[in-house]
Amino acid sequence: MRRALLPLLLALVLPLSGCFETAPLTEAASRALQPTSGPAELRVLDGAVAVAGPAGYCIDAEATRESDIEAFVLLVRCRYTLRPSPVLSATVTGLSSDGNPDTFRRLTGFLQSAPGRAQLSRSGDPSDVEVLEATFAEGVVWLLIHDTGNPNSFDETYWRAILPVAGRIVTLSVLAAADHPYERDSGLGILRGFVMRMRAVNARG
Repeated sequence: MRRALLPLLLALVLPLSGCFETAPLTEAASRALQPTSGPAELRVLDGAVAVAGPAGYCIDAEATRESDIEAFVLLVRCRYTLRPSPVLSATVTGLSSDGNPDTFRRLTGFLQSAPGRAQLSRSGDPSDVEVLEATFAEGVVWLLIHDTGNPNSFDETYWRAILPVAGRIVTLSVLAAADHPYERDSGLGILRGFVMRMRAVNARG
């Protein structure tokens, strides 16, 4: 990677830092993540972006965090299931994006470097993170991450996608319970559904 690209990629990924998500995830896990009757959709950043998950997922209002520059939204199953279901999270930044695929393709490689892994890390320590898979396809950065800094209630391996939505940069994650980890393809399938849903609700204008 050319040295001149580093400031650009750091500016792109800094608002997506895993550290921002750690506190609300930890707090939510302490409540045992019960099914919720919350709304299926929530608009954040002054209505700029709609957050919604696949069918059957609702917003956990208690875990939502929003500032002037970013928002974190947690989604859990709306109804009780016999087997604990993965939870979903969306981090929406105020950072504008023109959706240039070259930028996101370069980001895919950068996130496997030490500075990139530091941004993905829940603790900010790159040694906590191993990027097991990193691909760019369909305008999305797809990541399979192992992070030893994940809150204890969650499996250390999880899927994450980074993509432009409604002109903003968004990161979406699928986290399984520590005692009920998902199979690789199952987690990726849920994440793909999450990406499709986010694109659909924001295409409505």
